[in-house]
Amino acid sequence: MHKNRTLVGWLLLLSLVLSGCGGGSDTADSSTNSTDEDTTPEETPPAEEGANRQPSARISASQGAVSGETVTLDGSASSDPDGDALSYLWTQTQGDAISLGGSANPTLSFIAPTVAQPTTFTFQLSVNDGDLTDSASIAIQVSPITDTTPPAIVSRTPQPNETGVATTASISVTFDEPLLETLINNQSLTVSENGADLSGAFTYDSANYRLTFAPATALSENTGYTVTLASVQDLAGNVVQGENWVFTTGSQYNLGQTDQGTIDLCMSSGDKQMLTLVNNARGVARSCGTTNYAAAQMLAWHCNLEQAAQGHSTSMADNDFFDHTGLDGSSPGDRITAAGYAWRTYGENIAAGYPTVEDAVNVWLDSPGHCANLMNPSFTEMGAASADNPAALYRIYWTQNFADR
Repeated sequence: MHKNRTLVGWLLLLSLVLSGCGGGSDTADSSTNSTDEDTTPEETPPAEEGANRQPSARISASQGAVSGETVTLDGSASSDPDGDALSYLWTQTQGDAISLGGSANPTLSFIAPTVAQPTTFTFQLSVNDGDLTDSASIAIQVSPITDTTPPAIVSRTPQPNETGVATTASISVTFDEPLLETLINNQSLTVSENGADLSGAFTYDSANYRLTFAPATALSENTGYTVTLASVQDLAGNVVQGENWVFTTGSQYNLGQTDQGTIDLCMSSGDKQMLTLVNNARGVARSCGTTNYAAAQMLAWHCNLEQAAQGHSTSMADNDFFDHTGLDGSSPGDRITAAGYAWRTYGENIAAGYPTVEDAVNVWLDSPGHCANLMNPSFTEMGAASADNPAALYRIYWTQNFADR
């Protein structure tokens, strides 16, 4: 009995990869003075011979753009009647600030900012001949991007016509953009057997754009099921039409491509549970911290990777330490090699203090680095093991080894 022991969970990971615009207009500031007495414009007196004359600022550009497009303002038509060299200065006079690089050049380019509705931005060009200045302004209306593309399905679990699906599997569909949540309900994704809908829990993960149905009880072995996706919409109202597909279960475990010889040689029920949880996790696209991972291929169990994992878990438990580096200075790669596995790439997750396989896998999935190892598409095989020592600080120690040959 260990009633007074508080189990504190810790995680470490190590991963090593070895291998190998059209149209234009001119605008300029201008003013007109008039009185009731005389509306005849006065003639401008001729300039004194040799006097400097004012330059003229001119801008041409397409005055409409869509968010994300490149906008170019061209002031190269500006001129000086005396042929003097001009200097240029662009400034923004209306709208949220836009980064204006090259504001001292005859032309100015920038990326039209993201807007939710048509928005006007104005800019001013000032030209100077060293003495006199003239200015011109232009208004650019930026429109939001019009979304006319329905959401695309990124991944499905199980895949259409997939066989040997674990009876404990959840059913999910992941999209490439957010869905309109007000139209999502428990009929958006259903699973049926012989025309009868299964009971279970339906959820929508708004962070990962994923619909999931978790059956209330385990599915039947070697049985066909139909998945029904109802019509759903994205935030712009684009519709994904409903569709159906089928899958067939195998056993309660999801052992990927593990051959029967390996299963018979070295896999316990705990090993099968570990591989099932990992493969079920890899079967769904997910975010590990800030990195997004697509659904990955199922892993197969390998007895030598289990042997390396068992050796390290036992050493940590027996010697009451927690580290990827063994007491003999070995790295995970050293231990995997010593177990007879000729790896091309490998990764290792360890944990301590978690009492069940499910607890350990869940905490690894909640940790970005460990989750990345679990979802790494470069890995094809795995092995895992735990060791228990009531006298050790964390009592139970877990090791997962992933690799590819």
